[in-house]
Amino acid sequence: MAPAAAHGNPWLEQRVLNMAHQGGEAEAPSGTMYALKRAMKLGADMLEVDVHTTADGRLVVLHDSRVDRTTNGSGVIYGMSLKEVQRLDAAYDFVPGEGPRTGRPERDYPFRGVRTGERKPPPGYRARDFRIPTLDEVLRTFPRVPINIEIKGLADSDNASFFRNADALAALLNGIGRSEGVIVASFNQMALERFHAQAPEVALAPALPGIALFKFANLPLAEGMAALQVPITFQGIQVTDADFVKRAHAQGYAVHVWLSNDPENEEIYDRLLSWDVDAVMPAEPGRFEDSLCEHKAPRPPRPKDWPGGKRCSKRYSIACKVEVIGYGRSGRKLRLILLRYDDFAGRCAGRVRVRARGLGTVARGRFDFGKLPPSQGGPEERSITMRSKRAGVGATPTLRTIARPYDAFPTVTTFHRLPGRRAQ
Repeated sequence: MAPAAAHGNPWLEQRVLNMAHQGGEAEAPSGTMYALKRAMKLGADMLEVDVHTTADGRLVVLHDSRVDRTTNGSGVIYGMSLKEVQRLDAAYDFVPGEGPRTGRPERDYPFRGVRTGERKPPPGYRARDFRIPTLDEVLRTFPRVPINIEIKGLADSDNASFFRNADALAALLNGIGRSEGVIVASFNQMALERFHAQAPEVALAPALPGIALFKFANLPLAEGMAALQVPITFQGIQVTDADFVKRAHAQGYAVHVWLSNDPENEEIYDRLLSWDVDAVMPAEPGRFEDSLCEHKAPRPPRPKDWPGGKRCSKRYSIACKVEVIGYGRSGRKLRLILLRYDDFAGRCAGRVRVRARGLGTVARGRFDFGKLPPSQGGPEERSITMRSKRAGVGATPTLRTIARPYDAFPTVTTFHRLPGRRAQ
């Protein structure tokens, strides 16, 4: 097969892609179905996952070759059965806005225990969405969504594990007849070649040697390559810039940028969009979605039958902590004071519902604390005013308020007739 560039490259027409890296590992537990579903819901165009095989030969979505960093377990994935792997809590050490962290106070782990049934999942999700999924499960859940699959290995020097994973991936994709909308990448060039020999219709992204030859010797990529998937910098060397992107496009290759080596913020997003890159793999897909929408960047059509919501929706949040600490009323108008009491870096927004004994739901509203926690200069309190749908609220002995960040957990507060603090 000739290089993708020789036949016209469909990945040059699919831009600018919000390619949720591990589903957005800073906003949701890495690689979980919860993260992937959430990313699609907030407008992502493509998903990025990493794969390893279990001891019984099943391809699973996990970034590391060990389960220690992201779960409540320990050990190498290659020595564990799928059943053992999927018992683990893949959100155990996840801190919203940061990713996996250890040694933090228990309150910093809002999803800990969902997988094991110790707490209920957010509405619309299941406990199984917080385990390590199989790649087959991901492909069946998102049959038409473009996906980037990176072949991993036990260690950089362990070619046998890379080959095993390449063989398993080729067999799975061939078995379900999936080649369209898939790019396969790896840091192991021999694994890519082995995969390509078995699944030649699937587009590829080169390993580091191919990127280096293109960057510094201006040599074309190997057969089957469709996109250069690159960092901005690598070991202090500038890899991606406007000239690099222009040269790649001229030779028929798309440019997808991953940000693991570089800071992720609006300045970086602005720079990448000004360079005309075709896709970005953000750890914060909600934040990048905001940037794409603010720039009115070109986007590929989003099919109506795709899972998830519309692009540019403001209805997204990390799993922040918000509580209603006071209320006031004037006729049918209710005014609530909300407190944000977490320290997570990320947008905190959601819905508030007010219930009155004997009357049911009497008012609904929305809150938005912005992207910064109070420790970084963001607001600690917000007040919102809602109009009650029912008369007689003032005569009820209690008001029950439920504040729920989008796709996260509610905080329930019950006010008696004379609450400890009232909005003025």
